[in-house]
Amino acid sequence: MEKAKKKPILRWILLALLLILALLLIVNRYTVRQVWCNVFSPTLPMDTSADWSGGKSYEHLAYATDSEAQYVDLYVPDSPEPAPLFVMIHGGGFAFNDAQSRQAQFMYRYFRDHGFACASVNYRLSTEAAYPAATCDAKAAVRFLCRNAGEYGIDAGHIAVWGESAGGYLAAMTALSAPEAFSDTLCIGETEAERFEMPAFDALVDYYGCIDFVTQRGNFAQEGLVPWIPTLANGWANEALGDYGSLEELWLRKNYADWGDEEKIETSPLHRAERQENRNPGMRTLLIHGDADITVSQLQSVELYEALRANGEDVTLRLVPKCKHADDRLYTDELLGEVEAFVRASFEK
Repeated sequence: MEKAKKKPILRWILLALLLILALLLIVNRYTVRQVWCNVFSPTLPMDTSADWSGGKSYEHLAYATDSEAQYVDLYVPDSPEPAPLFVMIHGGGFAFNDAQSRQAQFMYRYFRDHGFACASVNYRLSTEAAYPAATCDAKAAVRFLCRNAGEYGIDAGHIAVWGESAGGYLAAMTALSAPEAFSDTLCIGETEAERFEMPAFDALVDYYGCIDFVTQRGNFAQEGLVPWIPTLANGWANEALGDYGSLEELWLRKNYADWGDEEKIETSPLHRAERQENRNPGMRTLLIHGDADITVSQLQSVELYEALRANGEDVTLRLVPKCKHADDRLYTDELLGEVEAFVRASFEK
């Protein structure tokens, strides 16, 4: 009787060992490395106090009137001279977060203390308005700020734009598209007959932004990542998707199978960079991406880098080892100091 009982237990042990062996064969070393970096990524402390004594704060400053979501949180340091403007666009897959996201706070808290007027842009999320609403909002916010620069102590002659993740996409679209593109949103003071002038940017800083919705679908396979890992890691977005298969499809209100060739091109900052749509050849671009990102592949930044470089534009790519998507270590004073040096050099070009 005892031998009969042991046989089923032994079978279960052997089956478990076989399953573990199968998983080890399926999950390659690269995938294990990427997952490890994501699971054990450290969290850095951040000062979340609301008080700031270094200048003036204009929170929930409306730039348009179509939606309550159309506002900026503007911080202008005390200075005898107007402060250069750093426009900041939060991420969240087009469907989540706001101007006070963790990443936006890391940015404006550092840069307002280093002499920049920081405008954290809030925009209509995809759950409220479909493509291209968020891009139109971002460009309207920039036009509003520059039109009213004198009132707020802003130097509209020196402007940089930063975004992370979906905000990186929006920042790239804002800086790389033609000045007249995405002008559907009227900022306060504009009319249908007359838009304010869209300023030229000195610098674009893109943190791990999605750059082309088509190529990103195959990027993780190109990296060698097991395909179900990104799906599992990004399951947090499912609550917003409804009948759509991805956050990009939700934003376009159309499943990928129904996208036409024109939509695939027009929604892509990569294509706009390739055809040099932005008529501001002096803009410098800094791309920063963690090499353990399993939400937006690092190859997205590589593709934009290669496109801009092929056009002879001034572009720098920084792949940060062992950093995941939205990793706190991308916002250390050391790395933000590098961003600051890059932006200041762009103002002086």
